Amino acid sequence: MRSRLCIYQCAAFSLSLLGWVCCLVATMLPQWLIKNSDLVETETFSIGIWETCVAQDDGPVQCKRYTSLLGLPEDIQMTQILMCVSIALGLLGLLSSLSGSASVTCFSDNETSKGRLAVSGGVFFLLAGATTLAPVSYMAHLTVVNFWDTAIPMFVPRWEFGPALFVGWVGGFLLLSGGLLLITSQCCFQKPKGSIQLKSPTVRRASWYKTEYV
Repeated sequence: MRSRLCIYQCAAFSLSLLGWVCCLVATMLPQWLIKNSDLVETETFSIGIWETCVAQDDGPVQCKRYTSLLGLPEDIQMTQILMCVSIALGLLGLLSSLSGSASVTCFSDNETSKGRLAVSGGVFFLLAGATTLAPVSYMAHLTVVNFWDTAIPMFVPRWEFGPALFVGWVGGFLLLSGGLLLITSQCCFQKPKGSIQLKSPTVRRASWYKTEYV
């Protein structure tokens, strides 16, 4: 039972760690949205949540960071906040799940406290996955709506999905999978409590005292 719990906890930790790394990479990538110009086919424009870039086939990539965060559109601001929250929640989940792992005994030997830490890590992973999928899916929804907008002429270049969106989707699903696996393994393979043994009532022997009559 304990060996199975260790295997499932290690698998959940590995999935969550990989998802957290994908979330971190998606946050730092500037290719959330990309656009190829028909006039200049050698240039590719990209938009990230921290900067915008122009990539040329025969030249270096030029990027410019946003000078004012308050002047950004609301979707970019919301994405920045949620992705930073997701990274923080994922880090808390990694620390909690590592402390509550059955194969790690340097933090605590109490199985009850380690089980609570493992479940807390799974909850943090679920929250991190949700806060990752929400902004990524919202940015993808806005891109699809703007791409099929009939008010924009067809010859005008449109923004399309960038690599960061796919990395964010993968990271979010991995975090959700790791969190669910960690919680279910803790609930299914935890050590059952021993049966309560009722103590038999102690029968005191009556002490007889000799009585002397005068």
